[in-house]
This record gives sequence, C-alpha cells and structure tokens, in this order.
Amino acid sequence: MEFDRSFITALFVYFAACAFLSHYKHPKMFDKQGNFKCFGLHADETVFPYWLVTLVIGLSTYYGMVLQARA
Repeated sequence: MEFDRSFITALFVYFAACAFLSHYKHPKMFDKQGNFKCFGLHADETVFPYWLVTLVIGLSTYYGMVLQARA
C-alpha cells in the first residue's frame, strides 16, 4: 500500500498536535486534574473537546495539503 505525501504530512501534523495539546493541557479542554472535559455547554463542559480540536487540525491540514498539491 502506498500513501501520498499529503497524507503522510497531515498524519505527522495530527500526531504532533495531539502530543502538543496533551502536554500543554489547555484549560478549555482539560479539568484541573488533567482529565478530558466532556463536550457540552454546562459549566464543567467545553465546546472545544480534545478529540474535536485534533480532528479539525488533522482534516484541515490534509485538505490544505491536497489543495496545495493540485495548484
């Protein structure tokens, strides 16, 4: 199986973003004990959960790389 350069680059950026966000532990995504906050609109929840932020970073990176390759 052969992967294109865009996919490999997007995968690398995704893993780097995952590592950075889990190390940094932004208060919008993690509680004071370092656990993930749940997705929601209540006081102890967030609209920016870890899984959603990393998914958007990965997909937008791949989409940007594909567009750049076609230009």
